[in-house]
Amino acid sequence: MTDAAPHSLDLPDLLFLLDEAKERPEAALPTITGLLAQAQAEGNRAAEQLLLTLLGMANLHSLKPELAREQLDEALRMAGSDPEQRARALTRKLELFVVHGETDTLEDDYRQLEQDVGALTHVVERVAALNFLAGVDFYRDDTQRALQWCEQAKAMALSENHLIGAGQATSNIGLIHYHAGNYAAALTYQKEALALAGPRVEVEMMIALTLKALGQTERALDIFHRLIETSSPGSLDHTDLMNLANYADTLYRAGKHEEAIAVIERFGVTDTPVERSRAALHDTLGHSHAALGRPDEARRFFTSSIEIYDRLAEGEEIVWPLLGLAELELNRDPEVALAHANRALSLLERPESNRSYRSRALHVLSKVHAARGDYREAYGFAERHRALQAELDREAERQRLEVALAELEFDRAQAVADIQRTALGQARGEVAALHAQLEARVQQRTQELQAANEELSAFAWSLSHYLRTPMQLVMGHADLLVTLPEEERAAHAEGIMQSIGRMSEMLDGLLRYAERHLKPLESRPVPLGDLVQGAWTELAPGADVQLVTHALPVVMGDAAALRLVFRNLLANATQHSRGREGARVVVRASLEQGMHVIEVQDNGVGFDPEAAQRLFRVFSQLPAGQSFEGLGLGLADVWRVVIAHGGHVRTEGRPGEGASFFVSLPAAPGQVLGAPASA
Repeated sequence: MTDAAPHSLDLPDLLFLLDEAKERPEAALPTITGLLAQAQAEGNRAAEQLLLTLLGMANLHSLKPELAREQLDEALRMAGSDPEQRARALTRKLELFVVHGETDTLEDDYRQLEQDVGALTHVVERVAALNFLAGVDFYRDDTQRALQWCEQAKAMALSENHLIGAGQATSNIGLIHYHAGNYAAALTYQKEALALAGPRVEVEMMIALTLKALGQTERALDIFHRLIETSSPGSLDHTDLMNLANYADTLYRAGKHEEAIAVIERFGVTDTPVERSRAALHDTLGHSHAALGRPDEARRFFTSSIEIYDRLAEGEEIVWPLLGLAELELNRDPEVALAHANRALSLLERPESNRSYRSRALHVLSKVHAARGDYREAYGFAERHRALQAELDREAERQRLEVALAELEFDRAQAVADIQRTALGQARGEVAALHAQLEARVQQRTQELQAANEELSAFAWSLSHYLRTPMQLVMGHADLLVTLPEEERAAHAEGIMQSIGRMSEMLDGLLRYAERHLKPLESRPVPLGDLVQGAWTELAPGADVQLVTHALPVVMGDAAALRLVFRNLLANATQHSRGREGARVVVRASLEQGMHVIEVQDNGVGFDPEAAQRLFRVFSQLPAGQSFEGLGLGLADVWRVVIAHGGHVRTEGRPGEGASFFVSLPAAPGQVLGAPASA
């Protein structure tokens, strides 16, 4: 915790301590205290106010309510008229009431926070404030208003993807339904809270309480026991304390009175400073001691519990110790017992009051009146008790059925949601894969179109350039024919015919190039050794250029198109080597990453390496001044055919040192290099 402390006192950096102050208050206290001293030394009042609030929050959860109240009051004083700072401190003061039962300034604090809650800009703080406004209304028995606050908190948390806050608000909605006796709804909301925020002690505790109310005591005890085993004496926070109180009460109601007393004493919480929890624990201790025949201990704890509840000015919680004390006083002082029982029943007059409490109150009053000899009164209360209890039993059976159906429906909904999430995840994966494939195809097609556009532009420019020169010659000779004497016209007419022949040759070549481009390619095994030898024979270059071939492979491709490739490469090599001493063309092959790379090497004039890429464009030739003829269509054909086979073409050369052309082609499955040949 200390290692994670920020060095900055900026408010966003400090808000990370919110969870620490609640979940691990003892660990958070040294960090908060150190940062508070730093803020005071720097005169940073905004940070000081926030840290005071966090310090009060940590002490609140460390079961030090008096110290927490002092610090929160100081934080509220420092806030002055700043609505956000004021709302921050007021939120924790209301939490102090919800957790510990502080009441001094409750009404004023509630009204002020109701006005200021909108000033909280951090979603975690605003959701917490709404939850604690709901908590105040819940303890004041205004359940409708409490539900409204919780629903608002849940909606806000979900809109901001604050799942822990949404889970807390959902759990609080379940708590309200639990106290209203709507156990199916209570359990559904608690399970939804688990689905939203994951396992949390307060949520699992509410599930256990609901199971206890439905008579599933052993299931409830299993949950309480598992939760309490993660706690240790001396380091309890308020959630641990609530869980311990509920565990002890469940043990008592299951008839395990000694165990209920033992667990409270083991954790040393009999005199906890948290009054709301102390009242509940003393009530459990009173009932357990009474059941074990220890009236003096029982009376002491019942009396203490009643005094605390009176001080907290809360309603129905006091009914249980009042009825316990009334039963305890039956034989010793029936009048005192009657007073306690009548007071308990008077607190249950409202229609929405807890009917289980009312049933027990009627039962105790029937026994009290019988002890006093008022048998008619005793009979009347007994009949009311039997009628109400029969109604409660029917209601409990209906609730158990509703809960079972609700659990099945929740599990079904979760299973459907899991299936949908899985299917959606798979669908998203498939869509992503298809999208990637489409992107790759679009990118490839775009590159092809860009290359085609570039080639078309080069084609158009080259066509214009190469046709312009013979056309200018034609026009020049034609102009001269008009002015020259007849005996000189024959020479210029010959020039015109040569230029027209050159243009005709160029256009025929372009048509052949276009036709080759439009023909589809086949894919079958092609032995390159035979193909190269055949292309060389067709060229008939003569004895002044020698062909040397090494072992050549079998590749996959279109035989006719590949014959064109190697005929053009051999023609290009022969053309640029002829006339040089020892002229020869070498063809060899190698295997690289599943592709055969065939090299056609000559020892001719070579070329400038910077011109390498231009050689494969239509009409490209070696630099001017070199005496080789040709349209530049041959290497363009090579490039086009090899790319269509999924291969690649590159070239290397230097002026006067010859050139090498490398063609990569897909290997035929299971084929090896053929035998070498020479010509």
